[in-house]
Amino acid sequence: MSEKSFSQVKTDSTSWHKNFSIGLYNFNYLRDYEYFSPIMEGYTLYGSIVQPTIIYKPSNHVSFKGGIFVQQNFGDDSIRVRPTFLLSVRNSSTDFSFGNYRNEYGHQLIEPLWFDDNLVTENIENGFNLKQKFSHLELDNWIDWNRAIINGSDFQEKVFGGLTSNILLLKNSSKKITFPIQVCIQHTGGQINKPDTSFFVTTILNADAGIKSILKNKNSNIFISEFSAEAYYVFYKEFSPNPHLQFTEGNGIWGLLKLKSNVGAGIELAYWQGNNFISPKGNSLMQSVSSVYPKSDYTEKERQLIFFTLKYEKDILPHLHFLFSGETYYDFKNKLFEYGIHLQLIYAINEDMHLPIGKFRPRKIIDP
Repeated sequence: MSEKSFSQVKTDSTSWHKNFSIGLYNFNYLRDYEYFSPIMEGYTLYGSIVQPTIIYKPSNHVSFKGGIFVQQNFGDDSIRVRPTFLLSVRNSSTDFSFGNYRNEYGHQLIEPLWFDDNLVTENIENGFNLKQKFSHLELDNWIDWNRAIINGSDFQEKVFGGLTSNILLLKNSSKKITFPIQVCIQHTGGQINKPDTSFFVTTILNADAGIKSILKNKNSNIFISEFSAEAYYVFYKEFSPNPHLQFTEGNGIWGLLKLKSNVGAGIELAYWQGNNFISPKGNSLMQSVSSVYPKSDYTEKERQLIFFTLKYEKDILPHLHFLFSGETYYDFKNKLFEYGIHLQLIYAINEDMHLPIGKFRPRKIIDP
């Protein structure tokens, strides 16, 4: 996950037309999983997202963004189309957004709590997102209204929110150590929808705390440019009025090692051990409850997995970012060794909403 800068880019506002700019976001993806696990079966996500926008920026700290979100999953005749609106207020330490915003960084949640496939399946969030950055603390607070109801709806409302924080313990030119704490809640319920005996009011809490260390090498003659190590204790709890999930409380341990090179290639090694663990937005492989369709009651109280990933990413052009990765995992209980591949190409212009037409700044869009 990347750190975001809250610095401002000033624009000339002497005439009204200079306060307008055009933005374009194009996300092309292929995610293929050759899985035959009783917990998660394989699938393919293959398609493209296009989001053109018009941006109005009346001052250095306020911007309004309106556009159209279009998503086409290849092989599916249906197209997802929706308008998007976003009001942003920013200064040197705070970034507040209200409306429809893209969650490209997963609020910096770790993989057991937030799976990267949500970039495709839940690319747009609806609500508010408040980010703050201080000398020794970074905060990301959000509420995403997944699904609303009206009187007589035959489904339930869904809300996902949380708070992630990074406490800075040490930072210099070659080393950074942080203490991450993350909490997120998903609530399913509602009072004005149609009564249905299959509906349950469900509130799920996921949280973690850990430590993260990053070592950077400034010598371009050395192949390895960055090494990072992370370790977390992860927690799950169901707080429903009438608990009904297979497990009401669980935990896990998540560890991650990363090596990055100065040519764009990288290696990741990760370990997961979970007990009675459930996380609605997390990687399905890490759950103790099966997601295989049709839904079964199959569970595994303990999950022990190791992941190995090879990545290559590069800014091909100032606004064009390429990423390819191949991931394998081993399931100790089921004796499974399986793999998946990710390919994505992202083209983005004026997505920071701070530059007028004709003055574009290169920006790295996704840093896995």
